[in-house]
Amino acid sequence: MPARRADDTSYALLVNGSATGNGVVIRGGEYMIYFDGILNGATISLQTLSPSGQWMTVEAFTGSAISYSNTPRSQTGIDLPAGQARCALNGGSPSGINAYLVGLG
Repeated sequence: MPARRADDTSYALLVNGSATGNGVVIRGGEYMIYFDGILNGATISLQTLSPSGQWMTVEAFTGSAISYSNTPRSQTGIDLPAGQARCALNGGSPSGINAYLVGLG
């Protein structure tokens, strides 16, 4: 089995947010995501910036998007490359949203 990149840093993607966050530079590796707050009909998803400059929703190995319509939620085993990550909020009227990406290094 090849060695996996380790990152033991915690990244705040949204803190008390109500709209899509800015990109945050991450080191890459295996992560856990935590979401909490009031979505009020919104959907929150984890996104990364592609090499072509397009924000794309991250999918788990099962092919399902890391996207939720209720909180609190967490998911582990998310492999991400070095680059930028953010949380996108779509629809509804979200408030007090927190999202943290935590390296499992």
